[in-house]
Amino acid sequence: MQKKAKTPPTRIDKELLMMVALFVIAAAGITIFFIIPQISPPEEISLPTGFLAINITNYSENQLPQSITECLFKYNIESNRVFFIYSDTCIYSNKMKLWVQQLETEGYKFLWIDIRNESAIQITSACLGSILKYEGTPEFICPIKEKSVSGTFSNIEEMKSFSDDCK
Repeated sequence: MQKKAKTPPTRIDKELLMMVALFVIAAAGITIFFIIPQISPPEEISLPTGFLAINITNYSENQLPQSITECLFKYNIESNRVFFIYSDTCIYSNKMKLWVQQLETEGYKFLWIDIRNESAIQITSACLGSILKYEGTPEFICPIKEKSVSGTFSNIEEMKSFSDDCK
């Protein structure tokens, strides 16, 4: 048996390799410039209907209000509201949204805080940082009683009871 001699790559092989490389580069470019921006969340997030307007004022560290009520007052937020911190991508937040909406129709007051809204989160952290649990979404905060619940309520009656304490 005779061994066959290796033949060097032909011009066609080099051209084919070049075409495949160009295709891969083109596919990567399309992905980077067209597909990924559509997946990323938008820069500007619109707030849900009924969200209170919050006046944002810059305070230096030594100018921050001393009490929670005073801090909320500076931002024109009533302290008898339940803060509802949520994420649109969280299934538990979406479940709680339905109950919050139902209680709002019954006269309960909630302040919706979308975690993607940086200014609202900054105000919430500045005023309620001592109460926040930072364990994820959803989180419910009662400023008057200085208490919070991280996660879901087991039923709407539990949420109603928590909200009753905040009146």
